[in-house]
Amino acid sequence: MFIGCGPRLAKGPAESLEVHLPDSLKAKFSIEVNDSVEGSHSLSGVLFAVPYKRYRMEFSGPMGIGVASVLWSDTGWTLTVSTRKTYAVGKGYVLGGFAGIPVFDIHQIAAFFWGVTLPHGGTIDSTLDSLENQKIYGTNAFGMPFVATRNADGRIVELSQGPERLEFVDYAEFGTLVAPAETRAYREGRNVLSIRIKKVQTDAEWGSGTWRLPVPENYQLLKD
Repeated sequence: MFIGCGPRLAKGPAESLEVHLPDSLKAKFSIEVNDSVEGSHSLSGVLFAVPYKRYRMEFSGPMGIGVASVLWSDTGWTLTVSTRKTYAVGKGYVLGGFAGIPVFDIHQIAAFFWGVTLPHGGTIDSTLDSLENQKIYGTNAFGMPFVATRNADGRIVELSQGPERLEFVDYAEFGTLVAPAETRAYREGRNVLSIRIKKVQTDAEWGSGTWRLPVPENYQLLKD
């Protein structure tokens, strides 16, 4: 059975709200991309997830026209770009880094939808408390240091890693989950990406076709 909910304001201190990992999840969201080459554009997206085990993402543009698809599992991943008739394949949880597609950690991006905002696989080295907030210093899975800010309500509101900074805005309740309704990504001070969660369904069930992504024969392989 699907349990679908839009957001409502999250109540209570975050430290009393443990993250209960859902068995499965389906989320609808929107993305605003600010590309220095191709300009600004908006996409709608759907995420199907079995947390940390497999993911399917579908992106569409105006009029619901399909733009791109991503299928990930621990055995490998496939990305197809229907608007360009291209595709890419690889292994590991880091995707992108070719043909203008930025490098991203799929576990970290997906985890935003169930309320986990610190880097996947990272370690916390130290913390520094003040009256307004708490600074969390750590190292991510790639060995890069990060700094996170936890506000007075106990929620992570900012995460900085190298030239990139993430802002987590408007924490809200999505059914049994609490997550930032909007995530804004900045690179060297410029807002390059915004993700807004519209709806989340937990304990979702799908057909086996969700976990298959065939590549049309006329698609060309993207290379590094």
